[in-house]
Amino acid sequence: MATIQSCLMCGTPTTKSCSSCKSVSYCNREHQKKDWRAHKEYCLKVKAAGANTFDAILFAVNETKPRLVKVPWELSRVSEDDVQYQKLDTDVWFKQDAAVRPLYFHRLGINGPQLGRALCFKYDDDFSINGSPLNRCIVNVTEGKAGHPWCGNIVALRMQSLYTYDFYDNVDIEQDLKLFVTYFEEYGRVKPVD
Repeated sequence: MATIQSCLMCGTPTTKSCSSCKSVSYCNREHQKKDWRAHKEYCLKVKAAGANTFDAILFAVNETKPRLVKVPWELSRVSEDDVQYQKLDTDVWFKQDAAVRPLYFHRLGINGPQLGRALCFKYDDDFSINGSPLNRCIVNVTEGKAGHPWCGNIVALRMQSLYTYDFYDNVDIEQDLKLFVTYFEEYGRVKPVD
């Protein structure tokens, strides 16, 4: 049985997904054609990466609901003597002048109990300088209660281990979405006690 997704353009439930990357859904051909210009770069990168992708949650700046996306990666190292790490390709979601920064956390919210795993999200740390708009998706999922004005796209990931930030794993939207939402609500509002 096909998984029911929402059309990226209108939110209508559908079982039709992009035949190439299989990670975006449309309710009809017209919506797919209308979105192709925006979707093309992402689609080609995901297809080229093959199995080297992770599922992540995209809090898209101009959308109201978070959605799963595939993030391409490759093994890399800073120098020949260094250990390898997974270098993510998140360029499709960030402007060229963005200062993409990861923020890691391993608690429920700011001071809550340990999660037993680390989560991470990537965001543009220069959003106040380069004019990125307020993230409507985060405003919506926090019901306007975000403790910080997050702007631009945000890509949320799960780390493979609690103790290393070099390797990623697929997010589980059922388990992880609420953890990110709680963090967005508390960041900037709750003072860390650690």
